[in-house]
Amino acid sequence: MNDVRAADGRVVIVAVDHPLYSWPCAGLEDRAALIETVSSAGADAVIASYGTIRDLRPSFGVAAPILKLDLTTVTVGGSYPLTEYVAAWTVEDAQRIGAGAVLTFIQLGADFELEALRTAGRVAAAADRAGIPYVCEIMPVESARFPDPYAPVAIVAATRTGAELGAHLVKTSMPTPPEAVRDAVAFGIPVVLAGGDLSADPGALFGAVRTAVAVGAAGVAFGRNVWGADDPAAVVAELVSIVHGQEEVAHG
Repeated sequence: MNDVRAADGRVVIVAVDHPLYSWPCAGLEDRAALIETVSSAGADAVIASYGTIRDLRPSFGVAAPILKLDLTTVTVGGSYPLTEYVAAWTVEDAQRIGAGAVLTFIQLGADFELEALRTAGRVAAAADRAGIPYVCEIMPVESARFPDPYAPVAIVAATRTGAELGAHLVKTSMPTPPEAVRDAVAFGIPVVLAGGDLSADPGALFGAVRTAVAVGAAGVAFGRNVWGADDPAAVVAELVSIVHGQEEVAHG
């Protein structure tokens, strides 16, 4: 089975699937240009929609396309409300358009969690049959069961659930504090961390990534903190230097 991770077992992923369910996304107006930029800057993989991968496959360059298999209702204004995601594409669709992996989204604590879990299990099995990696994006949401969705126990629960479902890679939220990732990676499955909302303090965000990678995180999957930045290529280059352990070479 192919792996979207680099040879060192780590990965820098950029997510550009946001316009599938929300608009505007300042910085993603020109899909091809952004994908080419992050690929050239060293991104290992890019999460994108079916239409983007099908129509712009050459723009990904050496970055592996990860097809998001599910979708939700569209909002205007850049908001991301708590809504149900439903499966729309298949592993076979991913193979046909040249995707390197597939992804579905689970919101732990949501009323519709169970259906998302069942979809994930079916996708994991289908991905195994096809020999393609499955990325489980699984994040606690503020709810009665997860009053603090960034608490270490919540992130560990999400990671373990992804492992039990059969994911090959888990994408989840950055816990508070970042060093709590140590417990989330204890199950042996690679864990990558989302960037969340556009940070007002990139330095602090890079510091959190540095800490998380030092205790075992396999990398990051950033969206808004890449394409929402003034210089997406510089953000990706910095993430690559942190995740792939090149900081001493890059800055020494």
